[in-house]
Amino acid sequence: MAQNWLNAKLPYHPPEWIEPSDMIDPGSPCKPPEYRKLKPLSRPDAHYDLGSTADTWKYFWHPVATVKEFRSHAHGGKGPMSTMLLGQRLVIAELGEKICAFDDRCAHRGASLGLGWVDGDQLRCRYHGWCYSDAGKCTEIPTLNEGDPIPARAKIKEYECEVRYDLIWVRLTPGADTTIPHFPAWSDTTMTCHAGAPYLWPVSAGRRIENFIDVTHLAFGHQGTLGGPPHTRFKPYPIEQKAGRLEFLNDTFLAFNPGDATYGPPSSPDSVMLAPAAYQVILPFTMIISFRWSATKDTQLFMHATPIDAENCRSYWFTCLTSDGSSAEEHLALQSIVLTEDLPLVASHSPRAIGEPHEEVSVPGDKSDIIWRKRMRELANAANEGPEALSRALHEEGNY
Repeated sequence: MAQNWLNAKLPYHPPEWIEPSDMIDPGSPCKPPEYRKLKPLSRPDAHYDLGSTADTWKYFWHPVATVKEFRSHAHGGKGPMSTMLLGQRLVIAELGEKICAFDDRCAHRGASLGLGWVDGDQLRCRYHGWCYSDAGKCTEIPTLNEGDPIPARAKIKEYECEVRYDLIWVRLTPGADTTIPHFPAWSDTTMTCHAGAPYLWPVSAGRRIENFIDVTHLAFGHQGTLGGPPHTRFKPYPIEQKAGRLEFLNDTFLAFNPGDATYGPPSSPDSVMLAPAAYQVILPFTMIISFRWSATKDTQLFMHATPIDAENCRSYWFTCLTSDGSSAEEHLALQSIVLTEDLPLVASHSPRAIGEPHEEVSVPGDKSDIIWRKRMRELANAANEGPEALSRALHEEGNY
């Protein structure tokens, strides 16, 4: 087995499945592989996970870019920058002291505003020079004669937009009681958070989350990295349903994280390698996994899978640890290895979004996926009734 570039004790599985391709970026020791562009939908009317629609997930907050990406984009670090969320093309720009999100479509002839520029505190279209305020109202039409009024319909739709955790979050539809997920390690002064490079995968956000939740694939999908036979049995963990999230504890074998003595399968039947992993699924598409090694040592992973459309998602993630002076590269490298192992498996899913129960066979070890799917269906059904029903469904509690 080839060794990792950065740590001889950390195995690296060469991604043999990656061939020279314009479609796939093979990544690097510290950057996971990804698809360079969206993979076309399997059909124009492809459903989102579990038969839901984009309208359900528009009630929730999703990151659409990192602040670093936005600042390094063209046009002097203020945008505009085009992006996509739930099949909808958006443009983000800093107007005044605020990063704003709008439909990426000029009200005049529908040209992309991402091709324009920030003019003072306003956004100007490159096609005919129309200018928009931070509220999306057209303030100037250069071809109008002096004294001619600007048409009342000359405006672009603005969306709620906030910066949190150095990510730019957008919510397309207000009204439901949804918030940006809480990320405990970010504000913990004893921990250091390393931002990983976002990655685009050709599967639904739900498929990506299920891969993260699924502990039963560790022995085979990550054999020698996060597990291995004979440690293949995982009991159906008790799951606690709280407002807007699911929580469970995995206390079955996993492998060491960076900074410890060894990696790979345990050396004896009595080996205990990872501390119990506390899983928190913040509905619908955020994952936090926390490890408590001792009173002074913790690690935490944060990931949000943003649904670009029904069958493509982009994941934003951090790996965090109690500050110990170790390099960011070492911690990012382990995650890059794990994601390199995951991508060919996750990208092979058929269909690319989660379908109906009769299309798959589940067993007791899949309990965490099953309960997450149950909650997702409940949210989708509630959203069909409206934001108040969705808010009620989000706050339901229970135990499984």
